[in-house]
Amino acid sequence: MFLPLLLVGCWDERLYKNSSVVSLTGFEGKLGDVTGYYAYPEATTTEMKTVVITGNGMSPRAVRQDAELKVEQTMDLSVLSAILISEDTAKDDIYEYIDIYYRDATNPITSKMAIIQGELKPFFELSEDFQSTTGEFYNRFILSLEENSLVIPFTVQTAGSILFEPAQDLALPYIKMDEENRPVADGLALFSGRSYTGKNLSATQGVLLNILNESLGRTARINYLYEGSPVSVLINRAKRDVNVTEKEIEINNKLEVVISEFPRDHLREREIRTELQKFLSEKIEKDMNEMMGKLQEAKSDAIGLGRIVRAYHPRLYKEDWSEHFSTLNIPINVEVEIVKTGILY
Repeated sequence: MFLPLLLVGCWDERLYKNSSVVSLTGFEGKLGDVTGYYAYPEATTTEMKTVVITGNGMSPRAVRQDAELKVEQTMDLSVLSAILISEDTAKDDIYEYIDIYYRDATNPITSKMAIIQGELKPFFELSEDFQSTTGEFYNRFILSLEENSLVIPFTVQTAGSILFEPAQDLALPYIKMDEENRPVADGLALFSGRSYTGKNLSATQGVLLNILNESLGRTARINYLYEGSPVSVLINRAKRDVNVTEKEIEINNKLEVVISEFPRDHLREREIRTELQKFLSEKIEKDMNEMMGKLQEAKSDAIGLGRIVRAYHPRLYKEDWSEHFSTLNIPINVEVEIVKTGILY
């Protein structure tokens, strides 16, 4: 009889029916004049529609206060799925816009983040053909990019830790709107410190970055033309070895790949197999070195080489790592081994 009195009750219960449950939010503008967007689902007698509320203010917190004046129920961000930030806004200190999500225990820290080309409004007014709330669409969209190794997997929590890490820089999905008004991934937005550099990697370079960063998703595919014939490979295994000296950081990669497309066939013949392995090694090595040049030009150590240097070679680590990283000689060597060529062998 007395046991139920000792059980914990749900005294902090919050009913979603009493709140406007926001699944997507975003910011554009500059501190002092920030515009925020909040999207939440609303049921009518005939359909479920997405309502978008805008707020204006000098800071993200002030923006939310302004938006609260325009909703009939208090906004609830406990199931926030994604945060979109305008590319011009991200060129400032991006942490200024996400700090509020770390200071409220009801805010999730598993939300996805993305940098947006142009104005935010079209990205909040998605077609009714999408069978989900706007926030869920972007969350699943970014998750699919991560699973295909096109972007590095980040959440609000993990992105925040990188922003406070001087030995590594952030790289977030870069999304634009195509001619059919549909969001399209356009590679990775590179950061230096807490600011977006205005420079991007392509989607293909995103796969190469994930290989170097050892953050591959379930699938990683690279496509080339070999003597006029298409060849597509899946990365089966990637092994990275980093050698640090006073003059350079050398990265050696050994890639085990599976051939998923090669109409010319005859890969059982040793000569053809050897020639194709050499071709893939040279092409991937060339592309990786070009990508590294982009990272150094942007002063963006998205691979986290600074962490390796700081941990194992502290004497060579510099406090202003992003600046030092851009001046280093960082050659990349690649060796490709074909371990499988089809279903049967």
